[in-house]
Amino acid sequence: MIEPFANNHQSMQIGDLVIENQTDKVVIYGDIDLQLNTIGYEQAQQLHALSGRILQAFTEHPDYSKNDALSKDNSDATDETIDNPFL
Repeated sequence: MIEPFANNHQSMQIGDLVIENQTDKVVIYGDIDLQLNTIGYEQAQQLHALSGRILQAFTEHPDYSKNDALSKDNSDATDETIDNPFL
């Protein structure tokens, strides 16, 4: 289990869902199929525990709303517009 917002090098996977830790954000991508079986139950428990840890990190850092500009500055998206090579 990752420690949300603690560092820039932790990651974990639940099914095909990838969770990457950064100091200013937690990136979640991929997909997961929660089947009604033992594996699905275990994955649901992991998701529940992860979301609880993320929410706990927010309550431990109540000044998180002051970091809005910082998170936008560290966005992975560029502001550069490029031509579509497929047109």
